[in-house]
Amino acid sequence: MPDDRPQRRGLPAQPGAGPAPPEAEAGPQRPGQEGQAQGRQEGPAAAARAAPAVAGDVQGGRRAHPPGRRRAREGEPQAPADERLGEGRRSRGRLVKAALALLLALAAPARAALSINATPNRTTVALDEQLVLTVSVQGDAMSLPDPELPSMPRFNVHNAGRSQAMTMMNGRVSNTAEYTYILVPRLVGNAVIPPISVRAGGETAQTEPIAVVIERPGQAAQQTPQAAAPAGAPARARRANGPAPVFVTAETDKKTVYANEQVVFSVKFHYSIPLLGNAEWTPPDTTGMLSEDLPPSPARTVAFEGRNYNVSEVKIALFPLTPGPKTVGAGTIRCQVQKGVDVDPFAGDFFRQFFSAGLTMAEPVSLQTKPLQLTVKPLPEAGKPVGFGGAVGRFRVKAELDKSTVKAGDAVNLTVTVEGNGNLKALGELPLPDIPQFRAYETVTSLNQSKDEQGVRGSKVYKTVLVPKVSGDLAVPPIPFSYFDPAAEKYVTAQTPPLKLDVTPGDPTQAPVGFSATPGAAPSGITAVSEDIRHVRARPGFDGAARAAAAVAGAGLLHAVPAATLAFAGLVAGWRAREDSDPARSRARRAAKAADERLGKSRATKALAESSALVGDALVGYLADKLSVPPSGLTARQAVDALRRRWPKMPEGHLEQVKRLWGEMERIRYAPTTVRDLDVANLREAVKELIVALEEAAS
Repeated sequence: MPDDRPQRRGLPAQPGAGPAPPEAEAGPQRPGQEGQAQGRQEGPAAAARAAPAVAGDVQGGRRAHPPGRRRAREGEPQAPADERLGEGRRSRGRLVKAALALLLALAAPARAALSINATPNRTTVALDEQLVLTVSVQGDAMSLPDPELPSMPRFNVHNAGRSQAMTMMNGRVSNTAEYTYILVPRLVGNAVIPPISVRAGGETAQTEPIAVVIERPGQAAQQTPQAAAPAGAPARARRANGPAPVFVTAETDKKTVYANEQVVFSVKFHYSIPLLGNAEWTPPDTTGMLSEDLPPSPARTVAFEGRNYNVSEVKIALFPLTPGPKTVGAGTIRCQVQKGVDVDPFAGDFFRQFFSAGLTMAEPVSLQTKPLQLTVKPLPEAGKPVGFGGAVGRFRVKAELDKSTVKAGDAVNLTVTVEGNGNLKALGELPLPDIPQFRAYETVTSLNQSKDEQGVRGSKVYKTVLVPKVSGDLAVPPIPFSYFDPAAEKYVTAQTPPLKLDVTPGDPTQAPVGFSATPGAAPSGITAVSEDIRHVRARPGFDGAARAAAAVAGAGLLHAVPAATLAFAGLVAGWRAREDSDPARSRARRAAKAADERLGKSRATKALAESSALVGDALVGYLADKLSVPPSGLTARQAVDALRRRWPKMPEGHLEQVKRLWGEMERIRYAPTTVRDLDVANLREAVKELIVALEEAAS
């Protein structure tokens, strides 16, 4: 996981921080912005009101002029419209309004495919407080893109977690992802959170701007740090009479950890004198460790060596990747403090110093934390469970089926949730036990991660579509999940209870055709027409066959014909023997032809569901034949990994196309109500082009 944190960012707002320079203060909104926003909101309504006014009369298939202009042209007096004409204009106005309403209603579903909404917990916040912004993204796709945050110079933005929920009901997919951000104000004044956008394919959605008022902190909070020393005293004098007015400390909650165990790195910035603006924080170097920014702690006041200090704290969750010594580098805090002016009566500029004695000057201060050492131990080999995926922390696992009774051949959703404390992003695939009574499809995962002062926690959800092959009382066996508990220093295997499922017989018209292998079980009612075994009957004196055989034996060239036939039969038999000895090679060679036949059947099938199913069978069948694996239970990830192992030089673009088309195939299969003929046709052509490309790359 790359470290996407900015190299420099602001600390949480300091209660004692003074106001920014006047030119940096937020002023009123620019004149054009309010008008533009109002125009965007009133545009459709104004168009709807103006539409009836420009509608003219229609007479005899032509558009006539409005009544007033027509009367003026014909020389008639400008009299009020008669009752019939007025009623006609009102009818046309109602028709135009109804048409506009219909167009808006038809356009609404298209916009509802992807939507985004931003909600703050408050619109007025003090400089020493925090604002929580929740961004919700909704769509009908299996995976949703992350929102694109705009530049917000008046706030320090911290990512506080993400949650996701996906439902499949009546063939429709509904996916919702919520992102939580903590905004720490930096400057007093009127601020605006610009529109937050999200893009998926060619579709873009964005939120409305949000106005926020940033106020000064309370008067008591401002006066607290100034009680330590006179306001005009120089920093050097105050430093000489006691502890430093500004200092920083850093620590980790653990010194010795296991690989992939969570470590919380904390930096505390202490200051007892007023600051000019907010401090700037540069994170340390954390090579060899994954890092996650944690939400900032609220500013507080502490006493240290007889002096009151304001404390701002920054925390980072670290996950060492490999065993061995690790170093958390030095972090840097830069700020500006108030510097008093000393008046020297013997200086040449005494009067300038005297009249400026009541003013303060900015003194830049740069503080660095001390590097910290971590000892990272390897995970023990003793007792490591089979299939251990590297999870370190404390977790629990649960599973559920969305149905308790289904028909054979119908789909049921299996949801497995792993939740706890630790690096959830490092959790890989969750292997399912052997369930031969079911056909398992691609597993879709979603991450719900939250952060607080204690670290990273949350859950990872695995959703798999299962299709029972047989009827009866079936059960999904317990699903194990193994992790290493660093507190107990041992491996733990948690598992779900078995899930029972009542499967009733499916549609008999779709049952597979069976054949009886019992000897003598031929169906009754079959009448013998002829016999293929003739009895030998001797005919004395008949020697025509002997004469024909003698004639053939006398013709030497005719013997080449049966010899050639025998040689050809031998070649065919040898080819078939090689095919039988290496069925995988034969299957791989015929994969493209079999897939092309399925695509041809799909093209000729008018039923949309059957046509899309044939396209999916063509893709899955081709990959299974090419890789010599059974198509049942084959997933996109397994297919891509096998293609990469079999053909290391396979272009990555081909592998990405396999995953994309596989996901589109699953969407069409399990959300048939949203599928159009054009979608199936496009998928069919894309699968055909992909097969051609894979054949060329594998040759």
